[in-house]
Amino acid sequence: MTTPDPTDLTDLAALAARVARLEEAELARNLLHAYAEVLDDPTPEAVAALFTDDGVLSVPAGDFAGRDAVTAFYRDRLGPGASEKRHFIMNVRTRPQAPGLVEVASYFVFTARESTTSALGWGTYLDLVEITAGVPRFRHKTITPHLATDLTTGWPAPPRL
Repeated sequence: MTTPDPTDLTDLAALAARVARLEEAELARNLLHAYAEVLDDPTPEAVAALFTDDGVLSVPAGDFAGRDAVTAFYRDRLGPGASEKRHFIMNVRTRPQAPGLVEVASYFVFTARESTTSALGWGTYLDLVEITAGVPRFRHKTITPHLATDLTTGWPAPPRL
């Protein structure tokens, strides 16, 4: 038996596999939207529910493995005194890795406001999304912040030599 040619649109098995990959990529992309939406009105449990039971969150402070550790991370960051934020995700690229597994890379921007200041920041996400029974969840989420600043300080360019 020959391997199906994924570019042959007359091969029904190849076409079905291609459609399945596209559907999984779209589910993975939509998970990023759900993540941004949950972060805009967050509870640690709601954010952690977007991860698999053994999911890993990687941030500059370290790795947080398992849903309980992810919940604790967000409980620490989203507790009393946390600013009100809005999250925006853009330049999303998906790459199927295997059936039920999609890598998603994207950029994020956030705005924040507190009683006396406003802030913004940006960075990148690199996610490995597992899709089980049509439900996407983060197996591994890497957050790489590039900048976080208040609007008074801004982000001036370094002096030119």
